[in-house]
Amino acid sequence: MKGFLIINRINDLLFADCDDAFIHNVNSQAIEEGLLQPEDSDGKLDRNVVMQLFSPLFMSQWFLIDHKKNPCLSITCENDYVFVFKQFEDLLLIMIIGDKTESEEFMHRKACVFVRLMEFLFGPAIEELGHSKFTDRSDRWAFVRGVLSTYTQLVMEEQSFLVEAVERLQVNQTVNVKCMELLESAINKIQKSGEKATHHALLVVNSKLLSLYSDRNSAELQAADTLSIILLVQQMFPNDEKLEDFFAFSYRKPDPVSPMEEVKSPALARTYPPHRELYESALEGDDEDSVEDADDQYQSARDTPPRRSTRESFSTAVGSSYPQVSEMGKELTPTLDSDPKLWPTGEQGLNVPTMRGRSRTSEDVHTGMSSWRNLFGAGRARSASMMEHPSSMSRSGDGSKSDSMKSLVNDTPPPILTAPQRTENESYVRQTVFLCTDTCTFSPHQLHCLQIYPGMVLVLVSQVPLGGHADKLCQLLLLLKDLLSGRRTRVHRAQGQELFDIINSLLNKLMPAMKKIKGTIAVIFNKIRAGWDKPEFKNLLLEYLENASNVEIPPSVERALNLLLKRVKELFLYMYLLPRDVPSSIIEAVKVIHEKAKVKLRDYKDYLAVKAQRNITMTTYLDMFPGLVHFIYIDRKTNQVMAPSLNITTGEDGTESDATQLFKEKIWKMIEWVQLKLKNGITMVTTKDGDYHFSYFLWFEDCNGAQMPVQRQYQASLAQSPPGILSGNFYRNLTRESFPNAVPGSINCYELMMMHIGLVHSRYIVEHCQKLTRMMWEISGDPYSPMSLVW
Repeated sequence: MKGFLIINRINDLLFADCDDAFIHNVNSQAIEEGLLQPEDSDGKLDRNVVMQLFSPLFMSQWFLIDHKKNPCLSITCENDYVFVFKQFEDLLLIMIIGDKTESEEFMHRKACVFVRLMEFLFGPAIEELGHSKFTDRSDRWAFVRGVLSTYTQLVMEEQSFLVEAVERLQVNQTVNVKCMELLESAINKIQKSGEKATHHALLVVNSKLLSLYSDRNSAELQAADTLSIILLVQQMFPNDEKLEDFFAFSYRKPDPVSPMEEVKSPALARTYPPHRELYESALEGDDEDSVEDADDQYQSARDTPPRRSTRESFSTAVGSSYPQVSEMGKELTPTLDSDPKLWPTGEQGLNVPTMRGRSRTSEDVHTGMSSWRNLFGAGRARSASMMEHPSSMSRSGDGSKSDSMKSLVNDTPPPILTAPQRTENESYVRQTVFLCTDTCTFSPHQLHCLQIYPGMVLVLVSQVPLGGHADKLCQLLLLLKDLLSGRRTRVHRAQGQELFDIINSLLNKLMPAMKKIKGTIAVIFNKIRAGWDKPEFKNLLLEYLENASNVEIPPSVERALNLLLKRVKELFLYMYLLPRDVPSSIIEAVKVIHEKAKVKLRDYKDYLAVKAQRNITMTTYLDMFPGLVHFIYIDRKTNQVMAPSLNITTGEDGTESDATQLFKEKIWKMIEWVQLKLKNGITMVTTKDGDYHFSYFLWFEDCNGAQMPVQRQYQASLAQSPPGILSGNFYRNLTRESFPNAVPGSINCYELMMMHIGLVHSRYIVEHCQKLTRMMWEISGDPYSPMSLVW
């Protein structure tokens, strides 16, 4: 039984994510107490029933927060039900679990990450999660539930989300260069189409980052935002293909009507191009002219990945390729662009092409454009309809019902934060998000997400119009929240006039831009300005700021500040959260980018799909580190993780292998235990669990790679966020507290977790730690070399 509730100060339910067992339990209790009639219990959660049943719990928690300043963090009941609480501004998050499927520590982490994800999607206007001003609340809740479910699934399956660090896909230099060229051209193309402020482009394969290209003038993309983008991509384009699927299928000739569509058949019933015997005889010398034609048309590809060693042959197996022969057997016709989908697989069922087909003809280009009509609909107007109104798009290719782009953009589209509604061929989704930069806490950006192939997504990150004013609104929100909280930490209490002038200066800077905008935004800003300029409000506010810190805020000033805060959030909502119309030029640019990406990455899609599941294999390290079973190395300077892949193979009955699953469970359990120790200030842990020996090390180095001793012992706090970067940069705070006199950014933090068999002596574990750290440092490309680690 699981339940997740969010309420505000007046106990109004803003969000609920509950399973059937929780709903049944609540409804049964409501019927027993006479709050609900049996005929009204239809399997749904009634908001009024929740408020009445849980109101004593909510009110007591608010009392502890407001008056005792010591809220309850968790409650464990006699029936083993666990309640976890987290306060965020004027919201209270309550997580309830009764089946012990999630630990209390993970529930605390999940609540913190949920707040971070909601800020990523809503910015400072998280209250919009429970409002239905612009959309159906059920659609918005369904989308947020999907995001939360995707996060939970990724934490249980992916090591990068377990330790909250970005995992880069390790590919050869040729593929890296090709991907960077693709991302650079994509940014240039969409910038020329009208999205002038496109700053970043990412290629994501499953949950791993393949390539990242940033504009020269852009701010650095934070690792937490990168993880959030990957999470959102997994929510939009889920991919359930396992490694076994690539070995269970072989490619066959696609339908000539849709040559871009991938067609597979079972590997045991492999199909080959027709007249294979004729081609084999041609190779033996029966048809020398045909062989010469084939040599002329098929040249060695310069941009394909070279063969790897036998140790990694599972990811680069090369099979035989048979060009298609004409019906008379006299003229060879190469397959379309040497598409690997047309080739038979080798013994291992996977091909990486080593041959290059002829150049594309006008017929091929026409066929490619036909596939785009199938993907985005016919005509420019239908494409825009699908982007903003996916539910209204018919499945046929006829776009005659849409008169023009102008008729579409005049309609009010649904908000972006609703669940994506897709047709069968939809591969483009837009989403507004708020990135955290050095100058702005909630910098509004637009994500253009393009699914190139299953599991492979290209993401373009562009700043939205008026995004340059978000930093002033964020500063204004911070100052108003600081005044209402009574802390007044931004400006000293004796500088009341200076604080008033800072807020007044921010409003003055916003005024020129607001005057150019007509409609609701201008009306809201005028109300903010009028409320701030009232003389009586100014006098009362200055009088309060110049008093001692223990003086309570006057009720009239508190009401005025609350109203100002509400209107600033509303202004932020209207400026950035409402959907924007899609210019036809951007739609055309997206089509071109998608088509080009398909062509560029077609030869490598299977290679990348396998590498995404077998990125780094443990077999590479067995000879150098005897007894080492698994390791996880994390550079907290860049928040990148390097770890061997863990693949859970499935048996014939569909169940997971018990031995492999047990191995994975031990690692996950160990990481959770280590993070609990780290939160308490313990940075080195060694323990033995059954047949395995676990060790964990966290250390600090300066910019030259020299190990730095801790200057001040870290003090654990219940209010501290759990280790990670999604719920708050724990490691940055840890470094700052451990080195209070150091220049920010001059001290780097590193983590290493190793898993050995139980027979390995601790002396060899320390040696492995030093050697493995040097190796990971070299692989990561850091210009410095690590010093010898002494523990």
